[in-house]
Amino acid sequence: MLKNDFLLKQIQEYIQFLLRLIFPEGDLALEKKKITERKHFRELAHLIDEGRYNDAEDLLFDGAEEGTMDLASGIFFYQMLLDIPEKTLRTHDFSTKEIETGLRDFAKLFNVEF
Repeated sequence: MLKNDFLLKQIQEYIQFLLRLIFPEGDLALEKKKITERKHFRELAHLIDEGRYNDAEDLLFDGAEEGTMDLASGIFFYQMLLDIPEKTLRTHDFSTKEIETGLRDFAKLFNVEF
């Protein structure tokens, strides 16, 4: 449990770092609202609601290749996944560790490494 709490905290810190990198002066709530209302992001959210986390992640990476998903979309996607209990993630063949790995891999697509 302690290890998982540490990992959650670490991922949350990565997310805050990346958001401040992208939106140094911006209103994060407003930026999040703009991004989460996009059609392509709503498709991700729908898959998450259905428990299809792996499919959603695949769609995210495909969107990055196609230019429909930007770094901020990925950050908010992984932030949404962080709100899901570990037990639920595991039930759907996903984990907190995969959130960390996915976030790192997605950020690398935009030449951001941490």
